Amino acid sequence: MEQFLNAQDRYILVRGNSEGAPLCPYGNHYEWIGYDKDLKQYVRFTKSVFKLLISHHLSTH
Repeated sequence: MEQFLNAQDRYILVRGNSEGAPLCPYGNHYEWIGYDKDLKQYVRFTKSVFKLLISHHLSTH
């Protein structure tokens, strides 16, 4: 959580069916997955960070 809070603009949520997004361990697409804009790679968030990003996404769309 601390790493996210110190660099919030670095991370975004993208749809799990976005090009290049990894599949879940069961072979399905995630509904949402994190993306690190600096490293240009997909990341998995902790539940608390995910909840923050989802609430922000829902309030802006």
